[in-house]
Amino acid sequence: MPEQIIQYVLQYSVLALGLVASLCLFLSLKRELHLQRQKHCREIDEIRSHLKSAAEQEPVQIISPPVPHSGFNLSRRVQAMRLSRRGEGAEHIAAALGVPDREVELLLRVQRMSAEYSTQR
Repeated sequence: MPEQIIQYVLQYSVLALGLVASLCLFLSLKRELHLQRQKHCREIDEIRSHLKSAAEQEPVQIISPPVPHSGFNLSRRVQAMRLSRRGEGAEHIAAALGVPDREVELLLRVQRMSAEYSTQR
């Protein structure tokens, strides 16, 4: 009988130690979360103050990016026309040459117009 009591006391004491350890871990985690929250709140306040001071300063002039030049040079035009003659679409040609779709469409349209004009003469 005393061995059973000792065994029960031992089991309950291990259980109690586990519960106390879990409680300590929970409280330390809660404290760490609280400290992190305070840190992030301070950082947010600093960012807000920087934004406010930046808004109060002279307005910044927005400079638009330079207009990109045409992606077509003579060899790309030739390649585009070859692909067009093979029956490739404008999207495929643009992807193959790495130029915008609209530029390819414009090139093909101009080429068709010039071909029609030359047949009319």
